[in-house]
Amino acid sequence: MNLYALLGICFIPSALFFALALILNKDLKIKYCLVACVLALITVLPTSMLQFYVLSLPIFTAYTFASLMITAILFNGLIEESMKMLFMCLIPQKNQVLGAFFCCVILYGLTVGGFESVIYIVKKFQEIQNQGGKEIVIHLLIDRIFSAQAIHVFAAGLSGLYIWNFRNQHKNPMPFIYAVLLHGIYNFFASFTSIYHWLAIVAILFAAVECRIFYVAAKSIPKQEQQ
Repeated sequence: MNLYALLGICFIPSALFFALALILNKDLKIKYCLVACVLALITVLPTSMLQFYVLSLPIFTAYTFASLMITAILFNGLIEESMKMLFMCLIPQKNQVLGAFFCCVILYGLTVGGFESVIYIVKKFQEIQNQGGKEIVIHLLIDRIFSAQAIHVFAAGLSGLYIWNFRNQHKNPMPFIYAVLLHGIYNFFASFTSIYHWLAIVAILFAAVECRIFYVAAKSIPKQEQQ
């Protein structure tokens, strides 16, 4: 399997969701979905630059418990989710109902995860190019689709619900706080190779549950407050 095929697989979840969302949600507009995808690409560029420069600092390069925790919570959690939330603010909301806006947010999260996977796959592909073992890249890709891209989806969902609620005068910061903490916790435990690695899956599941809870709560807001 060549590199281009691998990169294409990164966006299969986004493409499938895009198609299904348009079929199942009649309120969803293609132009808003495309805006979400473009914003996802733009988000990855500054985030990758920050990752390159900030993570080269000594506090982030030392492989210690404190370093891993600071990196996970501060960078992967607070900085990354804050940047994602800022770009999600540009997704049109005024003329959308909650369900359509949430679909755009989920598509945004899937696409961010896809572009991030592209970066990791290209890097890994270059590392093993002269060593064989391309099955390692395929394994990494599949693992990221069901883990890293999943946490991006649910974290984006939580931040998106925070934006929706904030604009409708329900200024509860908990969805965004959960997005920051759960993304950080996921990255912290995902860095382990021991049994603790599986706790990253717990963070994904918890994020999914919280997404559902806050979505149902947002739906209960009177319609006149959502305009």
